[in-house]
Amino acid sequence: MPLGFTETEALAYCELLRAGPSTGYRIAQGIGKAQANTYKALSTLVQKGAVIDDGGEPRAFRAVPPEPLIGALNVRFLDQTDAAVSALAQLKTHQPEDRLYQLRTPEQVWAQAEAMIDAAVETLAFDCFPQVEARLAASLARAVQRGVMTCGVVYDHAEPRPGGYQVVRSRTAEGVLNRWPGAELRMAADASQHLLALFAPDLGEVRHALWSDSVYLSVHQHYALSAEIRLHALPVPEPDFAPQLSIAGLHPPGLRSLLGLSPDGAPLHNE
Repeated sequence: MPLGFTETEALAYCELLRAGPSTGYRIAQGIGKAQANTYKALSTLVQKGAVIDDGGEPRAFRAVPPEPLIGALNVRFLDQTDAAVSALAQLKTHQPEDRLYQLRTPEQVWAQAEAMIDAAVETLAFDCFPQVEARLAASLARAVQRGVMTCGVVYDHAEPRPGGYQVVRSRTAEGVLNRWPGAELRMAADASQHLLALFAPDLGEVRHALWSDSVYLSVHQHYALSAEIRLHALPVPEPDFAPQLSIAGLHPPGLRSLLGLSPDGAPLHNE
């Protein structure tokens, strides 16, 4: 059924594979469906190239073996995909909106992140946990190859990446990795769109994710990320007059709530 067959079509095809060439009547009996619905499904299967018939009376149907069927479906899908890409590219590009869109599945987040990276023309700034970086490393490398200035904050090591994008290691990496409730991704592309996402540690679930092409908000995200990259790259400690406004320093109410801390900064214990 995930290949595009209806339930009756799928049942009829599998019954033909199991029982061998059969008439529509015998197939209907085998799958427990009405003859009219079964004959309609068989006619569609013939059109899809999944079944052939002998043209006799009564007609006998034979299933096309799975391997050539899947190969033909794959070729057809690729042809349809190419046609769809060409047709959709002709549509008018929409103007940026001052809206935030919530992403709910890992697939949505990865698709949006890779689309942002592939669309970047000049700059790409990011902050991401090791497992997230590993998932996006190939896309980031492609951006570098196109001449996009690509730089970000990481939480493992700061050695040069094979893909050529630049990284700096977070000064508070250990504390963030130990306390942050999941795997983080923040990214801004060309100061024109941005993405914020929090995954479960195994990346199997999205806990929070927002994307926006609001230029105003994206400019702020771009400069926030740029400031963090510069800060973590400095060879000297932060100035004494600047409070440690980070996960390793002060804990304002919202951060305490996210980290599960009490007002005095102690961990909350569920009874």
